[in-house]
Amino acid sequence: MPATPEEKLAEEGRRSTRTAPAPPEETLAEEERRSTKAGAAAIAAGLLTLVGAVLAILGNSGFPRLYLLDTLRSELGLVPGSGPGPIARVALFLEENIALIVGARLVTAAALGLMGLTMVYLYKSTKARNPEQNKVALIASISGAVLAVIAGIAAAIGLAQDVSAFADAARQNEELARDALAGSFTTGAVQLSGLGSAILGLGIALTALNAMRVGLLTKFMGILGVIVGVLSFLPQLEGQLPFVKIFWFVALGALLLGRWPGGRPPAWETGQAQPWPTQQELREARMEARGESPAKADEPKERGPRRGRAEPPETPAPELPPAKPHSSSKKKKRKRR
Repeated sequence: MPATPEEKLAEEGRRSTRTAPAPPEETLAEEERRSTKAGAAAIAAGLLTLVGAVLAILGNSGFPRLYLLDTLRSELGLVPGSGPGPIARVALFLEENIALIVGARLVTAAALGLMGLTMVYLYKSTKARNPEQNKVALIASISGAVLAVIAGIAAAIGLAQDVSAFADAARQNEELARDALAGSFTTGAVQLSGLGSAILGLGIALTALNAMRVGLLTKFMGILGVIVGVLSFLPQLEGQLPFVKIFWFVALGALLLGRWPGGRPPAWETGQAQPWPTQQELREARMEARGESPAKADEPKERGPRRGRAEPPETPAPELPPAKPHSSSKKKKRKRR
């Protein structure tokens, strides 16, 4: 049955209630309760990322060199009988430094979890100022962080068990070393951890972009957050540039705690969306402060005479030759005569 006019009005009222932004006072009060935890989580995420990078460098220092010829001999089973082969040396090295390596992975996993919590807080603040925002950023932040944390911990535990079992084995040949380094459980966990980091990176990029659009982040912080999210899809490049992520999360934590140099953007104080002004708007504001009219600035300026040069004389238009009378007009004149 078709809906009655009263039911249509009620449905429109419910929709408007769902899409209407919360009162600014309520938004500011909620953010005040959660800002300290969110800022501390952001700063802790940046610092733990730094600690994880340092532990990874220390754990991998002195890593055995693998030469191409030795690797090919190992693949063909031509490893000399004295001493372990190149793959076995790698497995034994990991077992000797397993505490640092596992510690680096666990600390990194904890940092990823804190990043997810920070993005959830920033998403909620953005949603309060733009109710029409979709939930893609929220879903990506939560699912990516959970997957990265669980898979990262599983990968660290699996690697520790595999290399310890190899070190305790009576035979330490190349085949057993490959099995220890490429176990199905550990390999799958590593791949899932990388997938979770990429999904979390998507959530970071979208959250930073949306927060910049409503004025919660400056353009510099918003664009840098998008770069941090994109780097999550390039783990090799991200490993070489960890300070970008470290700086962004520490700076974000300072902003959430109200310690941002020069004060926070106005959207944090009003509880409403106040997009960051464009270059055109900033230029017009500066002109109005000087007492100039932006409309006059847009009018085309007349070009005056060039300094130090005489204006060239005007060239007269060429005179056209007199038109010759048509032959038919000559015949008419003869007839008249």
